[in-house]
Amino acid sequence: MDRRQLTFAVLRGVAVFGAALVVTWLALPSPIGSLAWIPSPAPALDGPYRMNTLLEATERRFPELVGGEDVAFDDNGFIYTGLADGRIMRLDPTGAVFVANTMGRPLGIEYSPVDGLLYVCDADRGLLQVDPRDGKVTVLVDGAEGERFAFTNDLEIAHDGIIYFTDASSVWGKDKYTEDLLDQRPTGRVMRYDPQTGAVTVLMRELSFANGLALMPDEKSLIVAETGRYRLWRIWLDGERRNLSEVITENLPGFPDNLSVSPRGTVWVAMASTRKRLLDMAHPYPFAKDALASLPKSLRPKAVRWGFVLEVDADGRPLRSLQDPSGDVVDAITSAEEREGHLWLGTLTGKGIGVVKLPPPPVDAGPSLKTAVDGKNDVASDAGDGAVDAADPVVPVVPVAAG
Repeated sequence: MDRRQLTFAVLRGVAVFGAALVVTWLALPSPIGSLAWIPSPAPALDGPYRMNTLLEATERRFPELVGGEDVAFDDNGFIYTGLADGRIMRLDPTGAVFVANTMGRPLGIEYSPVDGLLYVCDADRGLLQVDPRDGKVTVLVDGAEGERFAFTNDLEIAHDGIIYFTDASSVWGKDKYTEDLLDQRPTGRVMRYDPQTGAVTVLMRELSFANGLALMPDEKSLIVAETGRYRLWRIWLDGERRNLSEVITENLPGFPDNLSVSPRGTVWVAMASTRKRLLDMAHPYPFAKDALASLPKSLRPKAVRWGFVLEVDADGRPLRSLQDPSGDVVDAITSAEEREGHLWLGTLTGKGIGVVKLPPPPVDAGPSLKTAVDGKNDVASDAGDGAVDAADPVVPVVPVAAG
């Protein structure tokens, strides 16, 4: 056998082996039976999404803590966060102080000035109450409508103590979020918990990975992040549109995670990652997504490492973004809380809590951001940017029970 024949034989063997691998892979049973979904092309990184390096100035504090997914401030300015190992920690000038262990995976966390207690969405255990004085952990609710929560995610607390919270999925738990994103059989819900009666009411259902919440300052509406569809919703809680919902921001450049309201009444949107072209290309083809889901986690496409937080106005119009395109300083951002001119950044798997000083708005930011920063309400009604105007259809939500 000469050299040419040997080369041909080797190449043929490699091709046959590769084909056998592909056939074997496609024949593997998939954990999902996905539905087709056609996403819009990802938006260009210009305007409010323009690439920048503002997050490269982020300082990482308490680097010994892993997986501080969200942060909450109490009346004294102390910070609370929940870690990957289940611990709830208080961060103060003396360091990180142990408060409690939920024996699960704490995600969204809020401090209630009504009773001085912490409320936690634990992905494994449900909606919890944590007493920061003695560390007592109480499960308030772990299911609704006969379905146990699979991925309790984020929460907001109203002035009257009512708690709004999300369950990302009623099927897939925290270790199966990729399956949920691929599956596109939305089972996420937004719920209302009344601490006086213990009643749970489902406000919205069939969301593709229901995630972060932001209760607007007048408490007439609630903003919801639908991670799997790259968009933000508004649920009306009061007024003429009560019990109705509408999309206010479509086609975001990444996966929206936790939300928070700024002192100006704008909303910070933490982006866990920017969009993955391969995922967008696969969404219209269920067989391709099912095949991807059958791969071991180590062989699946990895999330894009890109630090990204976005500020939108009260109507969902994008205003500005802060980014770390390299992901070397900060990435996988799951929460962004503004406090005294700084953003405190949480992360699902990273170390420490990020802190970055907010820069002034860019000179070419446009009237929407300038009026928002000035604290005014007459935000310019720019067309586009995914905003929904009065002419857009309003999608009915499942009716809320009276009271």
